[in-house]
Amino acid sequence: MLVAEASQAGRLSADYVLHWLGAFVDHEQRIELFRRVMDPAVRFHIPILALSINGWWIQIARRLIWVTSETEEEGRLFEMLLNETTSGGNAPPLAATEPILIAARLTQSPADWAFTARLWTERVQRPIDRPWRRYAAAIHGNGIPTITLDPVSTPQEIACQVVLKGYWHGYIKGNEPVLANAVATAYPRQVARIRRETRAPDTASAAATLLEQLIHPGFDPAQGAEATRRYVRRKASIAVLQYRKGEAPDKYPWTQVGITERRYYKLLPLFAQKVNGRYDYDLDDVVARMKVHLDHVDQKRAVREAALDVLRSHGFGEEAARKWLQRHRPEEAVNAWPRSREP
Repeated sequence: MLVAEASQAGRLSADYVLHWLGAFVDHEQRIELFRRVMDPAVRFHIPILALSINGWWIQIARRLIWVTSETEEEGRLFEMLLNETTSGGNAPPLAATEPILIAARLTQSPADWAFTARLWTERVQRPIDRPWRRYAAAIHGNGIPTITLDPVSTPQEIACQVVLKGYWHGYIKGNEPVLANAVATAYPRQVARIRRETRAPDTASAAATLLEQLIHPGFDPAQGAEATRRYVRRKASIAVLQYRKGEAPDKYPWTQVGITERRYYKLLPLFAQKVNGRYDYDLDDVVARMKVHLDHVDQKRAVREAALDVLRSHGFGEEAARKWLQRHRPEEAVNAWPRSREP
C-alpha cells in the first residue's frame, strides 16, 4: 500500500529526485555532492519513503550515479535526471537508478529477514523478446523481484503483486494465508466469478483456486501491470473451464474417445480443416473416425509387440530385434533367425 501511495503521489519520478535535491541540499552542498557521486565507489541514495511499523522497517530509495564509460554494469536501470532544457546547456550525466523497495524485520540485530524489489513505472522500456521459459527459473531463483506500476493499477493490485513476487522468489511460503487474501482483495471480480461458477463455499476457497493457477507464472511479470491483469483474467477463465470439465466429462469429445484433451487437439488436424482460423466439423463424425484411427494404431502397436516377442524368442537381442522390424514387416518375424542360429 505504501508503494501504491508513493507511485500515485509522483514520488517515483525523476522530478521528485530533482525536487529533493533542490529542497534539502543547498547550492554549495550540491556541488560537493556531485563531486562525491562522480566516484563510482560512493553510493548516495535519495530517500523517497521511510517508515517503521510494528517491528518492520520499510523504505524506498534511489541511488544517484554519475554515468561515465567507467560506470560498472550492475544490472540496474538508469534514468537521466537532466537534459539540455533543464540544465540550460550541456546536460551533465547525472542519473538515478530505479527505485528500490526494502522491507526488513527489526526484531533481531542484525535483521534475519529482508525483502528487496525493484519498482518499474510505466516509463520503463521492458524487455519483450526474452524467452521467459528459459529464464524463469534463473530469475525467480537468483534475480531481484520487479514490481511494475502504472496509473491504472489499484493499491490492492500493487499490494497483491508485491506478495506474489515475494512468493515466486522464495521470500514467503505457499501456506501463508496472506497469498489467498491478497488475490481475493486485488481481483474481486475474478474471485467472485470462480466462486459463483464452481459453487465454492466461501471467498477464501475461490481465491485459493485462482491462486493455484498463479503458482508458476507462464509469462514474464516484468511486461507490466496490464499484462498481469490480462493473465489473471485468463487464469480465472481456465479455472472455471477445468471445473466444468470435471463436472460433465462425457460432454467433451476427448473423453468420448478416451484420450487427453491435448492429444485430441493434436489429432484433430487429421480429421478436420480450419475455416477462417477455426475448425469446422461434425463432432459425432470426427469422434467416430478418431476412434477407428486409434483402434488401428493400437492394433499395429500390439502386432509390433508380438513380433518383438517372437524375435527375442528366436535369439535376437533387444536392439537387433528393433532394427530388424525397421527393415521388415512384422508378419515375417515367424521365419526370422539370427545368422548364428539359422535352422
